[in-house]
Amino acid sequence: MTTATYLPRDYDIFIGIDVDKKSFAFTVRDHDTMKRSKKVAANPEQFYNYIQNNFNDKRVICAYEAGPTGFHLHDHLKEKEVLCLVTPPTSIPKAPNEKVKTNRIDSNKITEELMAGKLKSVRVPEGPYREIRHLVRIRENYARNRKGTRQRIKALLLSVNLYPLLKDSEIKWSSCYIKELKQIECSFAVRSRLDMLLMDLEYARQQILSTHRTLKTFCNNNLEIKKYMEYLQSIPGIGFITAVSILANIGDPQNLKNPREIGAFVGVVPRENSTGDKINKGAITHLGNQNLRSLLIEASWVAIRKDNELQQFYYRIKRRHHPKIASRVAIVAVARKLTQRIYKVLKEQRKYIKH
Repeated sequence: MTTATYLPRDYDIFIGIDVDKKSFAFTVRDHDTMKRSKKVAANPEQFYNYIQNNFNDKRVICAYEAGPTGFHLHDHLKEKEVLCLVTPPTSIPKAPNEKVKTNRIDSNKITEELMAGKLKSVRVPEGPYREIRHLVRIRENYARNRKGTRQRIKALLLSVNLYPLLKDSEIKWSSCYIKELKQIECSFAVRSRLDMLLMDLEYARQQILSTHRTLKTFCNNNLEIKKYMEYLQSIPGIGFITAVSILANIGDPQNLKNPREIGAFVGVVPRENSTGDKINKGAITHLGNQNLRSLLIEASWVAIRKDNELQQFYYRIKRRHHPKIASRVAIVAVARKLTQRIYKVLKEQRKYIKH
């Protein structure tokens, strides 16, 4: 999601920054002909001193790409009352024939987009919303590790033809299935490899449970987060993990501007290429956080079993499409409808009421 738009005419100096762990490479431009490229150590205070020493009497706006360096530069400049936008890397255009990439070129691109008023910025989470994002990312990492380990176990069983020996090969990772894997007869090397993979799987499971408990404790100890969690979980289909992931990704709900914003952020809105009287809509954009999109799709499958209105909506959409894609299109439409409910309960600060 984006922050409020800015007007280039309200600023005198535009600074695009390419941030890495060792240095800040930046390009400075104004409305006339001035253009400078510099590099300083990756020290926010040193960068701010450069602005003060050279443009103390000017209105300055800065921007840099979101990345592994986080928001420390943004936080420092905000504290010093210098506007700094953090932009998603995908929003910076790149020519198909562009083969040269340097810090100076990247910073100049950001400056040009900033001057043109085209720069889109992410909403930087603050306070408890940034803390909860860290905790959610921990859970996502271990969930990803668990999924990868399960795939590696399946690949091993397939490669040594052990599937026929399993009584419950189709059961999805139940305790009985794990026990059977521990007892299945195989060669020494295969047993060693399988046991290590099962240990990895158990470790990921324990870490997910531990992170889940930590998340619950954090939410219960923060009254604002706890309040919003109750609102979200009142919506049919949305459980604790989906609710906490929503807050971790959107930040403070009071910054939301319109009902379409969450759907666009998650990437469940359709692509559109319309001109004149012709309206052409395609598949969803797939932009935004993939984990949250997957959780919303899972929540939608639960919701259509619990909510008659969503169930009827699902089948109405499903009947309009070819059987090969009907269920997929319909459940995405349900997910998009869920984002509207999410917006409603968060902005109005109330629990969901079934009609």
